[in-house]
Order: sequence, then structure tokens, then C-alpha cells
Amino acid sequence: MTTAFVFAGGGSLGAVQIGALRELVRAGERPDFVVGASVGALNACFFAARPDEEGIAALEQIWRDLKRRDVFPFTLGGALQWLRGGDAIFESKALRRLIERRLPLHSLEDARLPVHVVATDLAGASVCLSRGAAVDAVLASAAIPIALPSVQIGMDHLMDGAIAGNTPILTAAELGATRIIVLQTGYACSLAGPPKGAVARGMHALTLLISNQMERDLRLLDGKVAVHVAPHLCPLDVSPFNFEHSAELIERSAQLTRLWLEEGGLGRCDAPEAIRHDHAAMQASAPKADGYDLVSYFDGQPRYGSAKWAVEHAGNMYHFADAANRETFLTDPERYLPQYEGLCAFAMSRGKKVRGDPRSYRVVEGRLFFNLNASIHKQWERDTTGNILRADGHWRSLADEAEQKDAS
Repeated sequence: MTTAFVFAGGGSLGAVQIGALRELVRAGERPDFVVGASVGALNACFFAARPDEEGIAALEQIWRDLKRRDVFPFTLGGALQWLRGGDAIFESKALRRLIERRLPLHSLEDARLPVHVVATDLAGASVCLSRGAAVDAVLASAAIPIALPSVQIGMDHLMDGAIAGNTPILTAAELGATRIIVLQTGYACSLAGPPKGAVARGMHALTLLISNQMERDLRLLDGKVAVHVAPHLCPLDVSPFNFEHSAELIERSAQLTRLWLEEGGLGRCDAPEAIRHDHAAMQASAPKADGYDLVSYFDGQPRYGSAKWAVEHAGNMYHFADAANRETFLTDPERYLPQYEGLCAFAMSRGKKVRGDPRSYRVVEGRLFFNLNASIHKQWERDTTGNILRADGHWRSLADEAEQKDAS
């Protein structure tokens, strides 16, 4: 059996792949070769150069340090060139410097694992790059139309692999893979509004295109090749043009992939259904608190739980890091449950119901509070006592209204 890892594209959502990759390798998965497109080309090349846990840790640090300006730097020169008829809004010099500095690979053929990069030529055909300069291959595959300039390799002018087929599943099958593990990026299915700016909107549209292409390719291979699709994040409210949430995306993806592996994800071929965003189904099946062990918050170090130590309480599923914490929770669940059913404490202090993030938390006088994000959490902490008092009042009012409605 020949196994391939396929790395999809998706801008800043490429961070999702790092969490999945970390857990797959920890679980003992070792591909025979890798294929990548767009941002997935960068991840694929780095992993091919250092296909071990230390290499993944180094790649993870790159993503944690990555800023939008490292990929899409706005410069006066680039803007003037665009206005004068240039083919891209941003110059690729900064991205080239980043790749040259951080990618431990000069030529594709020098990688420890065979690596193949998918790009698109001007005729719209998919081009598979397996030899030559790694930096040029990555830049070509990641050359998002209008955003970044195309790259000439030989006689071809190449651009983003998304145009022809961003999840190069078919390429992996053509190269001889009989077992394919797809590391997808997903798409922002829960944005509060349209992304701001033409590039952000274009990149969001591109991730939707990627999802559709992935489903098409998976249907073409259905029953011919064993394909396993690592889980996507849902709900997801991060634009592929926003690089501020890499650490969160990595950890969420790692937790979800770990759960997927524990539940036998590699033992079933459930594609293309695995790429669909069914919010109701995801929320019904996903553990509360994004899988965090509620008891661990009170120990001062929140940890992810495991399906092995799962407990159902009041119709919700909770995961714990070990049997001891599970039993501790069962002795007094109300003590460990987050306040306001896990909703944002700051929003509740204003009488609003907004989803809380288990990563933005604080334990105050034996009570666990979540907030929407780090920024909102800082606002909440400016008047913790007052905000809690106001939120408690609004929560009681909501409970009273619910009781009156039930009575009528």
C-alpha cells in the first residue's frame, strides 16, 4: 500500500493542517510521498524536508510567528506597479525571503520524502512540479491571481494550484497512491459578515472553490482509492486573509484530529461527506468546551480531554484528560460547568448571548468564565466584579423569561 499526504490550500487557514499533521505523525502515520498546492505546498515541502515531530514543531513555530505582512506586504512600489498595469497587488519579495530563510530545502528532489507541488498554467491545466527550485515551486503554487504575481518556471507562467485543482487528490492517485490522507484547511463557514477588502473576499471565495473541487475529486475516486479526510473546523469564523489566529487554529485542529483518530477515522472512508459543513450535526456530536477538560481549568492549566474519558451530562458530551478528572466532575458537575452555559461573560454583562471561547477564560472565586476572544477578555477584566454582577442579573432575567414563557 502506498500512502500519500495531500495538503490543500486556504491562505491563513493553512495553520489548520499543522495541528492535524502533528497528531497524524504522533499516531504513527508515515506517508510514502506528499503532494501540496497553494499554502499546502509550503507545508508539504517543509514536512518533506523534515518528516518528523521535530520538523513539525519547527513548522508550527513558523505559523505561530507568521504575520499578514510576511505574505501580503502593502508597499508603495507594489501599489504603483499594480496601478500601472501590473499583474498583482502585492509583491512576492517578502514571501520569497520568508521561504528562503525558513524552508530547509533547496531543490524538491533533495527532500527526505518525495514531494510534488501542484500549480496551474495560463491555459488552466494542472502542472505537477517534482524537481527544481523548491522556493520557485512554492511561490508558483501560492500565486493567488491578482494578489500575488505569477512565477515563470521554464517556459510556463504558473499561478495558484487552486485554479486547476487545489486539493491535488487526483495528482496523488495518478502518482500511484492507493491510500490518501487529505489535510484540508476548510473555509470560514461562520463569518459575522463579508470579509473586508477585495483580496479577503477573493480568498474567501477561493476557499469555497477549493471545497467544491475537493468534493468533485473525491467523487471521482470513490471506490477506487482509499481516501481519508482529516476533519475540518466547524464553526469557523476566521478569514483566510487573517493571520492572527494561527495558534488557535493549530490547537483546535489537533484536538479534533486526535478525537477523529481515537474514534477510528482512518478505519473508514467517509469522503466526500467528510468535507461538508453541517453545523447542526457538528454541534450535536462535538464535545462541549471544544473538548477541553473542565476540571483542569481549576488546576490552573487547561488541558484537552479525550473521548476515552467522555461523560454525558444534561444532554451534552464532555471530555476529560484522565479518569480521575472525569470522576471529580461527576461528583459535582455544577461546580465545574462554565457560567452562563459557556456563553461570553462580557456579552452577558450587556444582556447579549454570544458564544464563548474556552481559550479566553478565567476562574473567579470558584466559577469558570469564558469570553468571546482575547480582546474581549481584556475588556471584561477591566471591571471583573462589576461585569460578573451585571451578567448574573441578566442571566437570571433570561431564566425568568424562559420560565414565564414555559408557563404560558
